[in-house]
Amino acid sequence: MKNYYQILNVPEDATKTEIKKSYFELAKKYHPDKLAQEGNADNSIFADIAEAYEILSDEEKRKEYDEKLKKYKEGIDIEEKKREEKFENYYLKAKRNTRQKKFDQAIEYFKKLEMHFKYKNKKPSPEFKSYYGYALFFSNRDKKSGLQLMDDAVTSSNFSDEEIMLNLIEAYFEIGKTDRANELFKHVVEINPKNKRAYMIKQKYKPKKKSLLDIILRRK
Repeated sequence: MKNYYQILNVPEDATKTEIKKSYFELAKKYHPDKLAQEGNADNSIFADIAEAYEILSDEEKRKEYDEKLKKYKEGIDIEEKKREEKFENYYLKAKRNTRQKKFDQAIEYFKKLEMHFKYKNKKPSPEFKSYYGYALFFSNRDKKSGLQLMDDAVTSSNFSDEEIMLNLIEAYFEIGKTDRANELFKHVVEINPKNKRAYMIKQKYKPKKKSLLDIILRRK
Protein backbone atom coordinates (compact mmCIF):
# COMPACT_ATOMS: atom_id res chain seq x y z
CA MET A 1 0.00 0.00 0.00
CA LYS A 2 1.34 3.43 -0.96
CA ASN A 3 1.88 5.85 1.86
CA TYR A 4 0.70 9.17 0.43
CA TYR A 5 1.99 11.08 3.43
CA GLN A 6 5.50 9.81 2.82
CA ILE A 7 5.20 10.54 -0.90
CA LEU A 8 4.32 14.17 -0.17
CA ASN A 9 6.81 14.27 2.70
CA VAL A 10 4.26 15.51 5.25
CA PRO A 11 3.15 14.16 8.66
CA GLU A 12 -0.12 12.26 8.94
CA ASP A 13 -1.70 15.18 10.81
CA ALA A 14 -0.64 17.70 8.16
CA THR A 15 -3.04 20.55 7.40
CA LYS A 16 -4.49 21.18 3.93
CA THR A 17 -2.14 24.15 3.57
CA GLU A 18 0.92 22.01 4.37
CA ILE A 19 -0.21 19.32 1.94
CA LYS A 20 -0.81 21.84 -0.84
CA LYS A 21 2.53 23.58 -0.29
CA SER A 22 4.46 20.32 -0.34
CA TYR A 23 2.59 19.14 -3.42
CA PHE A 24 3.49 22.22 -5.47
CA GLU A 25 7.15 22.03 -4.41
CA LEU A 26 7.41 18.35 -5.36
CA ALA A 27 5.35 18.73 -8.54
CA LYS A 28 7.69 21.48 -9.71
CA LYS A 29 10.75 19.40 -8.89
CA TYR A 30 9.49 16.18 -10.51
CA HIS A 31 7.39 17.54 -13.40
CA PRO A 32 7.77 15.34 -16.50
CA ASP A 33 8.94 18.29 -18.63
CA LYS A 34 11.70 19.10 -16.13
CA LEU A 35 12.75 15.47 -15.87
CA ALA A 36 12.82 15.18 -19.66
CA GLN A 37 15.18 18.15 -19.86
CA GLU A 38 17.44 16.37 -17.38
CA GLY A 39 17.35 13.21 -19.49
CA ASN A 40 14.99 11.30 -17.22
CA ALA A 41 11.86 9.90 -18.85
CA ASP A 42 10.47 8.32 -15.65
CA ASN A 43 7.04 9.88 -14.99
CA SER A 44 6.08 7.48 -12.17
CA ILE A 45 7.28 9.82 -9.41
CA PHE A 46 5.10 12.68 -10.63
CA ALA A 47 2.16 10.30 -11.05
CA ASP A 48 2.48 9.21 -7.40
CA ILE A 49 2.71 12.83 -6.24
CA ALA A 50 -0.42 13.77 -8.19
CA GLU A 51 -2.27 10.71 -6.89
CA ALA A 52 -1.28 11.46 -3.30
CA TYR A 53 -2.43 15.06 -3.58
CA GLU A 54 -5.73 14.05 -5.15
CA ILE A 55 -6.53 11.80 -2.18
CA LEU A 56 -5.18 13.91 0.67
CA SER A 57 -6.62 17.20 -0.56
CA ASP A 58 -10.12 15.75 -0.57
CA GLU A 59 -11.61 15.51 2.91
CA GLU A 60 -13.76 12.41 2.28
CA LYS A 61 -11.11 10.57 0.28
CA ARG A 62 -8.50 11.34 2.91
CA LYS A 63 -10.73 10.04 5.71
CA GLU A 64 -11.35 6.80 3.83
CA TYR A 65 -7.64 6.48 3.03
CA ASP A 66 -6.64 7.08 6.66
CA GLU A 67 -8.86 4.20 7.79
CA LYS A 68 -7.29 1.86 5.22
CA LEU A 69 -3.78 3.00 6.17
CA LYS A 70 -4.49 2.36 9.86
CA LYS A 71 -5.70 -1.19 9.16
CA TYR A 72 -2.70 -1.80 6.92
CA LYS A 73 -0.28 -0.69 9.64
CA GLU A 74 -2.06 -2.80 12.25
CA GLY A 75 -1.70 -5.78 9.93
CA ILE A 76 2.03 -5.17 9.60
CA ASP A 77 2.36 -4.84 13.37
CA ILE A 78 0.57 -8.15 13.92
CA GLU A 79 2.77 -9.96 11.39
CA GLU A 80 5.89 -8.41 12.89
CA LYS A 81 4.79 -9.48 16.36
CA LYS A 82 4.26 -13.04 15.11
CA ARG A 83 7.74 -13.10 13.58
CA GLU A 84 9.33 -11.81 16.78
CA GLU A 85 7.44 -14.38 18.85
CA LYS A 86 8.66 -17.13 16.50
CA PHE A 87 12.29 -16.09 16.93
CA GLU A 88 11.88 -15.68 20.69
CA ASN A 89 10.67 -19.27 20.72
CA TYR A 90 13.71 -20.30 18.68
CA TYR A 91 15.95 -18.72 21.29
CA LEU A 92 14.23 -20.49 24.17
CA LYS A 93 14.65 -23.80 22.34
CA ALA A 94 18.30 -23.01 21.58
CA LYS A 95 19.04 -22.30 25.25
CA ARG A 96 17.16 -25.38 26.44
CA ASN A 97 18.95 -27.63 23.95
CA THR A 98 22.31 -26.14 24.97
CA ARG A 99 21.64 -26.82 28.65
CA GLN A 100 20.57 -30.38 27.79
CA LYS A 101 23.81 -30.85 25.79
CA LYS A 102 21.82 -31.25 22.55
CA PHE A 103 24.29 -29.03 20.77
CA ASP A 104 23.47 -29.89 17.14
CA GLN A 105 19.82 -28.91 17.58
CA ALA A 106 20.82 -25.79 19.50
CA ILE A 107 23.25 -24.65 16.81
CA GLU A 108 20.59 -24.93 14.10
CA TYR A 109 18.37 -22.54 16.05
CA PHE A 110 21.27 -20.22 16.77
CA LYS A 111 22.08 -20.03 13.05
CA LYS A 112 18.50 -19.06 12.20
CA LEU A 113 18.59 -16.40 14.91
CA GLU A 114 21.94 -15.12 13.66
CA MET A 115 20.50 -14.63 10.15
CA HIS A 116 17.46 -12.91 11.64
CA PHE A 117 19.67 -10.46 13.56
CA LYS A 118 21.64 -9.64 10.41
CA TYR A 119 18.43 -9.03 8.46
CA LYS A 120 17.08 -6.77 11.22
CA ASN A 121 20.49 -5.10 11.64
CA LYS A 122 20.26 -6.02 15.30
CA LYS A 123 23.13 -6.87 17.63
CA PRO A 124 22.85 -10.18 19.49
CA SER A 125 22.73 -9.96 23.27
CA PRO A 126 25.66 -11.10 25.47
CA GLU A 127 23.54 -14.03 26.61
CA PHE A 128 22.92 -15.10 23.01
CA LYS A 129 26.65 -14.97 22.21
CA SER A 130 27.50 -16.88 25.38
CA TYR A 131 25.13 -19.79 24.78
CA TYR A 132 25.89 -19.93 21.06
CA GLY A 133 29.59 -19.96 21.88
CA TYR A 134 29.06 -22.67 24.50
CA ALA A 135 27.25 -24.87 21.97
CA LEU A 136 29.97 -24.36 19.34
CA PHE A 137 32.74 -25.06 21.85
CA PHE A 138 31.39 -28.15 23.59
CA SER A 139 30.03 -29.67 20.37
CA ASN A 140 33.59 -29.43 18.98
CA ARG A 141 32.12 -27.70 15.91
CA ASP A 142 34.32 -24.64 16.33
CA LYS A 143 36.11 -24.33 19.66
CA LYS A 144 37.99 -21.17 18.68
CA SER A 145 34.89 -19.22 17.60
CA GLY A 146 32.93 -20.60 20.54
CA LEU A 147 35.53 -19.44 23.04
CA GLN A 148 35.70 -16.01 21.40
CA LEU A 149 31.93 -15.61 21.56
CA MET A 150 31.84 -16.54 25.23
CA ASP A 151 34.73 -14.18 25.99
CA ASP A 152 33.02 -11.31 24.12
CA ALA A 153 29.81 -12.01 26.04
CA VAL A 154 31.54 -11.74 29.41
CA THR A 155 33.21 -8.46 28.42
CA SER A 156 30.09 -6.87 26.94
CA SER A 157 28.08 -7.85 30.03
CA ASN A 158 30.67 -6.09 32.23
CA PHE A 159 31.35 -9.24 34.27
CA SER A 160 27.91 -8.96 35.85
CA ASP A 161 26.09 -12.09 34.68
CA GLU A 162 26.80 -15.32 36.56
CA GLU A 163 25.67 -17.75 33.85
CA ILE A 164 27.62 -15.98 31.12
CA MET A 165 30.78 -16.13 33.22
CA LEU A 166 30.20 -19.76 34.21
CA ASN A 167 29.92 -20.77 30.56
CA LEU A 168 33.37 -19.30 29.94
CA ILE A 169 34.77 -20.72 33.19
CA GLU A 170 33.76 -24.22 32.15
CA ALA A 171 35.42 -23.75 28.77
CA TYR A 172 38.60 -22.42 30.40
CA PHE A 173 38.81 -25.46 32.69
CA GLU A 174 38.19 -27.72 29.71
CA ILE A 175 41.23 -26.41 27.82
CA GLY A 176 43.45 -26.21 30.90
CA LYS A 177 43.40 -22.45 31.43
CA THR A 178 42.92 -22.98 35.16
CA ASP A 179 44.25 -19.60 36.29
CA ARG A 180 41.78 -17.69 34.11
CA ALA A 181 38.96 -19.97 35.21
CA ASN A 182 39.72 -19.48 38.91
CA GLU A 183 40.04 -15.71 38.50
CA LEU A 184 36.62 -15.54 36.87
CA PHE A 185 35.24 -17.97 39.44
CA LYS A 186 36.02 -15.41 42.17
CA HIS A 187 33.83 -12.84 40.41
CA VAL A 188 30.92 -15.28 40.33
CA VAL A 189 31.24 -16.11 44.03
CA GLU A 190 31.39 -12.41 44.88
CA ILE A 191 28.08 -11.90 43.07
CA ASN A 192 26.43 -15.02 44.43
CA PRO A 193 28.29 -17.10 47.07
CA LYS A 194 25.57 -19.78 46.88
CA ASN A 195 25.67 -20.38 43.13
CA LYS A 196 25.25 -24.16 42.83
CA ARG A 197 26.47 -24.43 39.26
CA ALA A 198 29.71 -22.65 40.17
CA TYR A 199 30.61 -25.24 42.79
CA MET A 200 29.50 -28.13 40.57
CA ILE A 201 31.93 -26.92 37.89
CA LYS A 202 34.63 -26.43 40.50
CA GLN A 203 34.17 -29.99 41.75
CA LYS A 204 34.12 -31.39 38.23
CA TYR A 205 37.48 -29.90 37.35
CA LYS A 206 39.07 -30.21 40.79
CA PRO A 207 42.55 -31.82 40.53
CA LYS A 208 42.44 -35.42 41.67
CA LYS A 209 44.69 -36.38 44.55
CA LYS A 210 47.45 -38.81 43.69
CA SER A 211 47.51 -42.13 45.46
CA LEU A 212 50.66 -43.53 47.01
CA LEU A 213 50.92 -45.96 44.08
CA ASP A 214 50.71 -43.06 41.60
CA ILE A 215 53.51 -41.27 43.43
CA ILE A 216 55.70 -44.39 43.48
CA LEU A 217 55.07 -45.08 39.79
CA ARG A 218 55.30 -41.33 38.98
CA ARG A 219 51.89 -41.31 37.32
CA LYS A 220 50.45 -37.97 36.32
